[in-house]
This record gives sequence, structure tokens and C-alpha cells, in this order.
Amino acid sequence: MNNAATQAKELLDSLGWTEPKDMTMEEIAWSCGLMVTRKEIDGSEGRILMNKDSAIISINSAVTYQPKINYILAHEIGHARLHRNVFSIFTDTDKTLSEWYANGIQETEANAFASELLMPSHLFKKMVKARKLDLSVIERAANYFGASKTATFLRYKDLGDFPVMVVLIENGIIRWKSHSVDFPFIWLPKNEPVPAWTVAGDYFNRGIMEPKPEKVKAIEWFPDDFNIRGNESQQLWEQCFPVNRNSIISCLWTL
Repeated sequence: MNNAATQAKELLDSLGWTEPKDMTMEEIAWSCGLMVTRKEIDGSEGRILMNKDSAIISINSAVTYQPKINYILAHEIGHARLHRNVFSIFTDTDKTLSEWYANGIQETEANAFASELLMPSHLFKKMVKARKLDLSVIERAANYFGASKTATFLRYKDLGDFPVMVVLIENGIIRWKSHSVDFPFIWLPKNEPVPAWTVAGDYFNRGIMEPKPEKVKAIEWFPDDFNIRGNESQQLWEQCFPVNRNSIISCLWTL
């Protein structure tokens, strides 16, 4: 993964890139000799076909959210730069494009490459350093880099100053989580109902979406975590935002 991020940095350096307004992600793809097309693709968000001499990136025409298009392009550029001699075709869905759902080393590497290409670590760290974490900080960074809030929170997880966990909840069921190495609690089983007395629980059980971070008891989220023992009164910040009609992201971080 470090090699993937290094290659993304080297690509930006070779292009004389200094900030997002310098080049669109599509222009970066063109600079790499990659053709970009929009077309209907059944069952996938993006695809790259490549051989030794050329490659074509196809973006599903049903995808209209520009930050998502940017990430798909960055991910497919990653495949072209890293995996041209591995496979001739990569077909990517929401799962392979997501850090937490990626299966296989090639998809994990392409996501690491995409994160660095879209949100270079040195600029990202500078933007969020020493800022009190809330959704406005994430939105500011997302707008600057042309990334989604979900991708930006995941980037913050690795580069930010606050211990954080990002949880995906679909139809009231916890589907996945990803956390920084210093987040104090880890044990959160997948495919279980969202805890009722949390901000996410308020959304799915009572239809309430809090606009600002709210304090929650850590024990509500992590009742079975070994580290909750002796810390039953510890609180966390929680903020949620929707990702589609049935799913939300819940972000938890330390006070």
C-alpha cells in the first residue's frame, strides 16, 4: 500500500501538480495516455480495459455525482499504473471502490493509490491539522479536493489528529467499520442492529438526523469491548450523514 501511495505522489510530481485546481482527474487520466468514456455498464461503476500499449476507462453514465466520478477515475488510474501486467480488465463496483469492502490486494492497492492521488497526504494534513473535528471540517476538505464526505472521513481516519471510527449502517444494520489505530474501542460486530441510544439509532428508529456532533456514551456503541471496562462513563462525539436512501455513515471520535 505504501508503494501505491508513493506511485501516486510520483505521478503528481511528474505532472507539476501542486493543488486540485491545476488539473481535473480526467485530465490526469489523459496525461497518462488513458482514454475516458461514459457508457451504460451493467452491475459496475467503472471499468478499465488495458493491454501493454493502451487502456480505456469507462465510467457508468448513471453515475452523476462528480466526487464519485473523481474517485472512480483515480481508482482506475491506479489499476493502470500498478496492475497493467496483472490483469487486462478490472470491473469495479461500490464494494471494490470502497476501502472497507475491497477484496484482494489489487483493489486495496488501487484504493490506496486513489486516496493519495485525490487527496495528497501533505495537503490533507495541512488542511485538517489541529482543527476541532466536525462535519464542517470534513466538508471543507471534501470540497477542496473534489471528494465525497465518506472518502474524506476515511482519509481523516489515517491522517487526522483525532482518533476516529467510521461506521456504515444500511437499513439499520451495521455493515462495516474502519478506525484509526489509536481509536480506543474496536469490538463492533457486523450485521447487528445499530445501537438504539446513539445518533445513528435516533435516525433509524425515530427518523431524527442531528445536524451537529452529539455526545454519546461509548458503552452504547461498545458494550462488549474489553476496553470499556472501567471506562463506562466515557463519552464520544458522534455525527451522521446519509450516503443514499437506505444507508448512513456514522463517525465517532474522542472528546
